[in-house]
Amino acid sequence: MAKVCLLFLLWAGLCLPLCAQQKTISVIGSSTAAGYGLPEADGSIMLTTNSNIDDDKPVNSWANRLRRYYNNLGLLHELDNFAIYGEDLYQAQADGFNPPSGQNWPDQNNNITRALSVNPDIILINFPSNGYDVLDAQTVMDLLHSLYQQAIANGHTVCYVCTTQPRTSDGFVPIDARMELKTLRDRIVAEFPANYIDFYTPVVDAAPESSPGVPNPNYLGILPQYAQGDGTHLNEAGHNVLFNAVLAKNIIPIASLPLSVGKIAVKRIDDTHITVSFTVYPNNTERQFFILVKDKAGNTKSVRVIIPDKTKDSQIVSETIQIY
Repeated sequence: MAKVCLLFLLWAGLCLPLCAQQKTISVIGSSTAAGYGLPEADGSIMLTTNSNIDDDKPVNSWANRLRRYYNNLGLLHELDNFAIYGEDLYQAQADGFNPPSGQNWPDQNNNITRALSVNPDIILINFPSNGYDVLDAQTVMDLLHSLYQQAIANGHTVCYVCTTQPRTSDGFVPIDARMELKTLRDRIVAEFPANYIDFYTPVVDAAPESSPGVPNPNYLGILPQYAQGDGTHLNEAGHNVLFNAVLAKNIIPIASLPLSVGKIAVKRIDDTHITVSFTVYPNNTERQFFILVKDKAGNTKSVRVIIPDKTKDSQIVSETIQIY
């Protein structure tokens, strides 16, 4: 039986009340947010996004990892993914927007108006590069600001703008075009200081040389360990990096309440399950909390645990967890 390497994390400060308000998240974007090129649950590869249902199939896209994560925590009402392969910032604009001659019209099935139609608490905008090789930087920023302002206009929705991502395909073969993506990343960070998510820095190959004196042909491209190989799209490991970037932004704030626990023991059941047992001390204010289990590949699973009787003296609680 192959050995499973686990990092077990108990968030001693994490404890959620049963009445925690669930949030609705809308995602708009292009192929990255749609999960293009990633495996589906049956092992086939996601190479089309003809409908939003398709976006649910690549199980380890960053958006679907996010869906699972907040579902496991009981914090998600729904995540609606309106991302479509090949979409650009003009197609994302609101209904009634008149684009310049030669540009795409808003896609009413997948634009900001559609994203707002589900009354989301949070909107995530993920347009990494489509059209940025022909649009000037100011136009790109104006279009992003337009989407952001539409998103927050109701006074209820919080919006986050994902940065550009590195790319070496199509119009981004020249180094100047790759530099433009980096410049746009910097501008997004500067112009949305509290509401950006960095999808560029963690996955970019930032080394100008592959060895001393030898130019790196992949400079400002995707790091090989995160690349699908087409110069544009990220693999599952890359999507895990993006997922963690979203988590780091704490888009659904989690309140901390005290939890008092003692010795922890982890026992392997089989290739896919472990049992975690630990002593819970008295005087906990809540009966439920969450365990986070991270495997060697970096996948994180959140598991709800119920304390049978929070008024009881020291008691042992056990939970069997299925590993990703």
